[in-house]
Amino acid sequence: MNGRLLGKEGREFAQKALELMEQFGIPPTPENYAVWICFASDTNPELCETLRDHIETERTFDDRVNADLFEQYFQWKAIQDAILESGGAMCRELGVVQQQLQDAERDTAAYGKALQGAAGELSASPDADGMRRLVESLVSATARMQRRSQDLEDKLQATSNEVTQLRNHLERVRQEAMTDALTGIANRKRFDETLRRARRDADTSKKPLSLVLCDIDFFKRFNDTWGHQTGDQIIRFVAGCLTRHSKESHVVARYGGEEFGIVMPNTDAAAASEIAEKIRRTVESKKLLRKSTNEDLGNITISLGVACYRDGESIEELIERSDANLYRSKTEGRNRTSNDIEDSKRSAA
Repeated sequence: MNGRLLGKEGREFAQKALELMEQFGIPPTPENYAVWICFASDTNPELCETLRDHIETERTFDDRVNADLFEQYFQWKAIQDAILESGGAMCRELGVVQQQLQDAERDTAAYGKALQGAAGELSASPDADGMRRLVESLVSATARMQRRSQDLEDKLQATSNEVTQLRNHLERVRQEAMTDALTGIANRKRFDETLRRARRDADTSKKPLSLVLCDIDFFKRFNDTWGHQTGDQIIRFVAGCLTRHSKESHVVARYGGEEFGIVMPNTDAAAASEIAEKIRRTVESKKLLRKSTNEDLGNITISLGVACYRDGESIEELIERSDANLYRSKTEGRNRTSNDIEDSKRSAA
């Protein structure tokens, strides 16, 4: 536990956290308190920066924002703990096997000595009683070796099964770490890692890389009118449209809140824009019904921004250009796709 959260100073931080939660209308849940005690005590720089930006831009803290903050800054820690726990179990299991192998090695050496001793006694031409004792000794030693071999074989099989289960568990944990809980698509962490890897590959292969950012138009209005469960339904619907129309090599991710990103390796700006437009038209064409009441939600629309990677630019610059195109879609009427191609035409004109 962080020492700053103990004693008098800790009580002061706790009081400050509760006051901030009351000020911004944050429900006093354990998850929300974990977020705000870190902010009050300034113990997580990234979290503090995110919260300050949220406050300075006068955005509200609704249930989804609160859940996203906890998932982004605390859920990953829980997953890391699960990975460490599984890794520790695997090490302990392998340690047991190593000990058994060492025991088996000692037993094998002892058996070898027993055989050497028997050979010496045979060369001395023992009498009938001596021969009987020799045979009994060899039978007993052989039986012990057979039991040891069987025990070792059983333990190796059990360990192999255990390691397989642990490996499968770690894979499930890894998938959970990279998956958005609400939509089942990639989360922001996987988006960031995928984009970094795709940029390196593009630099090496000299093949195009495109990025699409999009968000749901007037989402806050839907959320405030119909409630968070309907808002979640809309987010899942849009995520499904993005996934269905993207290629297998593309990675569709929830970038944050109602905003999504698609990393498109081996895809130029024209092809990326075509896919983005297909997604936009699909979303626009569907009429959604509120699941709980079958009420007509009307048409949902999205705005999209497309940017194609330029040799040598940073990840931040690529995201910034895609985000600028998304912003242009918003300011020019929403429910449209803006891209680098339009910028090139405007420059030429």
